[in-house]
Amino acid sequence: MKQTNTDTRIPRNPASNALSLGKSIPETILRLSGPAILEQFLICLASLVDTAMVGSIGAAATASVAINISTVWLINGCITALSVGFSFLVSHSVGEGNPEKTESVVRQSISASIVLGAVLMTAVLSLHRILPNLLGAAPEVLPNAQIYLGIIGLGLVPQALGVVLSAVLRSAGNTKIPMAANMSANCLNVLGNFLLIYPSRQISLPGLPIGFQTISVWGAGLGIQGAAISTALSQYALAFLMLYHIYHSPTAAKICIRGNYQFRKWTLRSLFRISVPVLLERCTLCLGQISLTAIISGLGTIPLAAHYLTNQTEGLLYLPAYGFAYTATTLIGQSLGSGNKTLASRFSKDICIISTIVIIIACIPVFLLSRPIIRLFTTDSQVMVLGTQTLKIAAATEIFFSFSVVASGICRGAGDVKFPLAVSMIGMWGFRIGLVWLAARVLMFGVAGVWIAIAIDCFVRSCLFLYRLLGGKWMESNDLAQA
Repeated sequence: MKQTNTDTRIPRNPASNALSLGKSIPETILRLSGPAILEQFLICLASLVDTAMVGSIGAAATASVAINISTVWLINGCITALSVGFSFLVSHSVGEGNPEKTESVVRQSISASIVLGAVLMTAVLSLHRILPNLLGAAPEVLPNAQIYLGIIGLGLVPQALGVVLSAVLRSAGNTKIPMAANMSANCLNVLGNFLLIYPSRQISLPGLPIGFQTISVWGAGLGIQGAAISTALSQYALAFLMLYHIYHSPTAAKICIRGNYQFRKWTLRSLFRISVPVLLERCTLCLGQISLTAIISGLGTIPLAAHYLTNQTEGLLYLPAYGFAYTATTLIGQSLGSGNKTLASRFSKDICIISTIVIIIACIPVFLLSRPIIRLFTTDSQVMVLGTQTLKIAAATEIFFSFSVVASGICRGAGDVKFPLAVSMIGMWGFRIGLVWLAARVLMFGVAGVWIAIAIDCFVRSCLFLYRLLGGKWMESNDLAQA
């Protein structure tokens, strides 16, 4: 058993490169979380541009994507669960200063990603015509919704590879490579949308000399189908970039192409104990979101579109939380991997304080500019009015959800995955579903009432996580990473 180190200074262990980024704990947090937050911002920005392009086609097109969003979240939850498991294993092995163990874990992460992606792809391609109908898609929405989900399914193997390997590199202390790779893939997605969604057209360029003020731009005119194709292609690009860096870039997670990619019992045992609770948590959240989508879709196409746009735009608010959560998982995992619980506790406290300040600052302009922000993504006046109301509610209460996200990252860095699962189950099924149904169907508060109910649920979750962190029990699961 390791002897617990109580020194709170940042160690200078070259293998623990994430712990060596700064001269102080706050500096280390900021230097590691900065690229992770920027990565989340770029992903969110690309998603918003994608939403705006689809929204320009009309409310029915937006609803065609919106009806599938809960299914997409469930798929992402499965991939995220795997990435959390490997994040835990990689961060601890790097903290231990064990490059052989790190290399073995990274190889197994590639194998696991391919297997999971193949399973998800098969399931989606088998059910893509059924799910939108079960979720209550309107007749004018159903055909495009089915096409969109089917094409997205074709990109699930590279998506799993891209997400898991991004998490592996972040856990090894390198957040810049995932940021750059995701930025490149998202730029490709936006370019693909531009060329595939719209038909060939003339674009005006005022200010240029006469005769050059309009240019002809080719377009496939595929609409929703073009948006799905572009998204799938961007996933292949991301997977290629991440594999290239895993094999060639000088990071703590670098491996050679040749080697043993077979699963090992201790890895599977650790993944089972880490990833299964995370998967159950994500399933709880996503199945709850599917139930919410079914409730909201019953309110009509306009409320569903407004809800979807708020969900998409809200990503601007909680993206710092996920950046700090990834940082927390890395720093807590490496600290505990090196046997320093005191340092892990200091990281936990400072990450909570810094992330809270950053998130509050991010929420203020979104609250004040809710109407012009929503106007960027729709031309429908009714969607604009409802979306403005719901985005204001989301901005005013975002800190509760964001704190829960950061706290989950802290817990997962220590292998404490059962508590986030319990909180998700209590929040989703004990509060959110019932409150949303009450607000939307009984009290007739509409989609604004839905977001008030969501805010109450997030407040309860944040209180539970705060209690957990203050109690210190989140560090008691640290033995899961031992081979």
